[in-house]
Amino acid sequence: MLERVKSTLSAFSAQQRLVLGALLASVTMTTVSLADPKGLRRLERLRSDIERQEQKNRDLRDENARLSKAVKELSAPVSPAALEKEARQQLGFVRQDEVLFKFE
Repeated sequence: MLERVKSTLSAFSAQQRLVLGALLASVTMTTVSLADPKGLRRLERLRSDIERQEQKNRDLRDENARLSKAVKELSAPVSPAALEKEARQQLGFVRQDEVLFKFE
């Protein structure tokens, strides 16, 4: 059997044997990595970390878009309606003819 393998390998060029060896090594490492109980758990943990980070990125993009819009609205020339809206939201301002109800 060993003679048969040697004769088969001698039929390949040195470059082909190198590629075949690299392929076998990568398949072996992948199999060992996936067969290891820590390998699959680590893969799942990394996937969940990626998903959590992507969600944070989406949230931050939304927040950036909201803040960018507020900056544009409050940049010169300032729209009185935008200024009033921000003052009401951030500072709790009310008009003189309005009644404020607080629910806590």
